[in-house]
Amino acid sequence: MRVVIAKKLLSTVGGSETFARALGRELRTLGHDVTLVGLRPAWRRPGSEDEAPVLLPVRGGRLGAAIDGLLPTTLVRDADLRRVIAGADVVHSLAREWAGALERAARAEGAAVVETPLVHPGQPFSGDGRADVARYRRDDAVIALTEWEASWYRAHGVERVHVTGVGPNLITPPEVARDRATILFVGRKERYKGYQALRQAARLVWRERPDARFVAIGQPAWNARFFTSARDERWTELGVVSEEEKALAFARATIFAMPSEHETFGHTYLEAWCAGLPVIAGDIAPLREVVREGVDGLHAANEPRAIADAILALLRDPERARRMGESGRLRAMSEFTWPAVARRTIAAYDAALGRARR
Repeated sequence: MRVVIAKKLLSTVGGSETFARALGRELRTLGHDVTLVGLRPAWRRPGSEDEAPVLLPVRGGRLGAAIDGLLPTTLVRDADLRRVIAGADVVHSLAREWAGALERAARAEGAAVVETPLVHPGQPFSGDGRADVARYRRDDAVIALTEWEASWYRAHGVERVHVTGVGPNLITPPEVARDRATILFVGRKERYKGYQALRQAARLVWRERPDARFVAIGQPAWNARFFTSARDERWTELGVVSEEEKALAFARATIFAMPSEHETFGHTYLEAWCAGLPVIAGDIAPLREVVREGVDGLHAANEPRAIADAILALLRDPERARRMGESGRLRAMSEFTWPAVARRTIAAYDAALGRARR
C-alpha cells in the first residue's frame, strides 16, 4: 500500500510531529510505501530534514512559511499536493493541517482520505467547527486516539471512526539512581498544559517537602516573556533537549506531572510509564480513559492546590508511587506500542480503501 502522511510541521518537537514520524517508520517496517509530507519551514527546526520527508514550499515564500507554520492557514498549492499524492492509495491528514487542500488533492487523484483530527473541543482552532465536522463526515475514515474522542465524532454524525491509540516516543532510559523527590514536566510550556499551575504548586509542595525538586523540559509558550517567576535553585528550566537528555530526565525523576486541561491522549504519559514513573494527569474525560485513577497515576485539576496535593500524596507513599509506575509500564508495553498502533491504523486504511473504491 502506498500511503502519504501529511503533517504541516515535521520536526522532532511536539507530540503530533513525532506521532507522524513514528507511525511512518512502523508502517514501513510492515512493508508499506510511506511518504511524509510537510511544510518547508521558514527557519530550521530540529529533525526537519531527517527521514527524507517531502517538504513543500507555500505561497509567500519564507514569510508565507512563517505564517503557515504558526497559524491555521492553508498556503500550500493544490498542484504541489497533487504531485506528491499521485499514485497514493491513502492520504492521511494529521492534526487537521492543510486538511481541505489535502481532501481536494486526494479526491482528484482517486486516493482514500483518512484523517486524525486530534480534536480539542472548547479550545481555539480546536477542530470542532461546522466545516470541520462536515469534512469528518465526508472522510473515508477518521482515526481517534481514545474511545472518548471516538464518541465525540459519532455524537456529531461521523460514522467511519476507528480508535488506534498512540505509542511512546522515548529511547530506552539509562540505568541510573532515581532521585528521591524530583517532579518532571515535559511538554509545551503552555497554560493549558498545566505548566503555570505547576510552577505555583511548587511553592505549596516546598512547605512540606523543601527537598523536592522540579524539572521542566519543553518549548516555551509564545508569550513566555510576559510572565516572570521568582528564581529558585530547586526549579530547573530546560528548553528543547536531545532524546538522550530527555530519557535521562525520565530515568532520574520520581513523578511525572502534566495536568493538562486539553489533550487528545498525552503521549508523554506513556514515556513516563516506560521509565516506570507514576503520572499526574489532567482531570478531563480523555485522560481519565488513558490514566487509570489510583492504578497508574492520579488526576488533578489545572490549579495549584490540586496539583500540589497530588504530588504530596505520591511523595508521602513511595511504595504506592512505585506500584503505579510499574502498572503503567506494563500497560504501555502491552497496549500502547507502535506495532499495535500501526496494525490498528492499517485496519482503518483498509476500511477507507474499501469505501473509496465503492
